[in-house]
Amino acid sequence: MPQPGQVSQPSQQAQAAPAPSPAAQPSALSKLTGAVRGRRAARKPRLAMSAVFADLVDMAAIPRSAYAVDEEVTGAMCLFKTDGGYEVFSCAEDARHEVRFFEEEEAAYFYLFGVLAAEALRNSRLTPRRG
Repeated sequence: MPQPGQVSQPSQQAQAAPAPSPAAQPSALSKLTGAVRGRRAARKPRLAMSAVFADLVDMAAIPRSAYAVDEEVTGAMCLFKTDGGYEVFSCAEDARHEVRFFEEEEAAYFYLFGVLAAEALRNSRLTPRRG
């Protein structure tokens, strides 16, 4: 116990800096990759949705005449950018049928692809791979 007028000295254990928590220490993976915690990892730029869509319809062998992007083509499913979003519709005799509105480009492209793929399956132009 310290005497009056003496300042107590903390014990050696209390003087040692507390060990950082395991969560604060860099992981082995971040040491190897050079990643810095709290910052976004460097990512490859996202592909344009139109490029992803083009790859999907090519892989599914959907004919180019079945769809149109940014134009109205009679007899095709069309995707059109509008104020505030995107419309996907079937164009027949210069009229829009089954119009669907999407705020997000990705949702519009995937809906269009889904409709085209379903139509190709119904018409046996697209067959699922077995085994």
